[in-house]
Amino acid sequence: MTTLRTRGAPARRTTRPGPRSPPRSTDHAQHTTLSHPNRTTKENDMDENTRYQVLRNDEEQYSLWPVDIEVPAGWQPVGKEGTEAECSAYVDEVWTDMRPKSLRERMENAGA
Repeated sequence: MTTLRTRGAPARRTTRPGPRSPPRSTDHAQHTTLSHPNRTTKENDMDENTRYQVLRNDEEQYSLWPVDIEVPAGWQPVGKEGTEAECSAYVDEVWTDMRPKSLRERMENAGA
C-alpha cells in the first residue's frame, strides 16, 4: 500500500496489483514525488546531488523521479531533467490544473 499526495490534495491510500511494489509518495514541493520501494529512507530523500526527470501519467498528473531508476508502469518521461528545484519549477509552470484529465473531460462534457 502506498500514500499518494498531489499538490493541494489530502493524502490517500491506494494499492496497485502486480509483482512489483508500488512506489511510495512524498509530499515535497507540493506535488507528487514518487520514491523507489527498493531504496532505503536515506536514498529516498531528495537532495541537490540527485538528477531527476519529470514524469506524467495518463491522467496528466506530474511526478519527479530519479533518472537512474526505471520509470514505473503508467508513467512517461516528458523530456525535462535536472535538479529537484529545476524539475519542481517546471512542474509548477506546466501543471496549472490539478484535476485529473478524466474529471476535466467529464466536466467539459457535462457543460456542453
